[in-house]
Amino acid sequence: MTAQNEKTTAALLHLSAFAKYLIPFAGIVVPLIIWQQKKHESEYVNENGKSVVNFHLSILMYSIIIAIVLGIFFIGSIVNYINIENAGGDVIPIDLITLGIITAIVIGIWTIAEFILVVIGTVKANEGTIYNYPFSIKFIK
Repeated sequence: MTAQNEKTTAALLHLSAFAKYLIPFAGIVVPLIIWQQKKHESEYVNENGKSVVNFHLSILMYSIIIAIVLGIFFIGSIVNYINIENAGGDVIPIDLITLGIITAIVIGIWTIAEFILVVIGTVKANEGTIYNYPFSIKFIK
């Protein structure tokens, strides 16, 4: 594999994570397949592939944790709202509205940060640098 082919393949590994916007979990599966096919041809592609897969596995894990935490708050707010309604109270569910706004902000920031990091990783890979994503857990070493 030539040096330019290695850079292109590594950049495509990073970009392939955007497949998740077309098919659920494709953001992990597509880079994993490309990496598995090309990792023996180049150490550079292998290292970038590990970085991409580790990052997106980390993102998945963090997303599940955030969803669980927000879900707990959501259920608590619903229970609180039902208790107030059953007691004869007439109240606007401010906590539910606030939770919805916080959730929208978290998802927005999360998505923008992930997008920016993938673009940075793609550019770095195309320049010949192995990009290690911040906050990425090394599942694959």
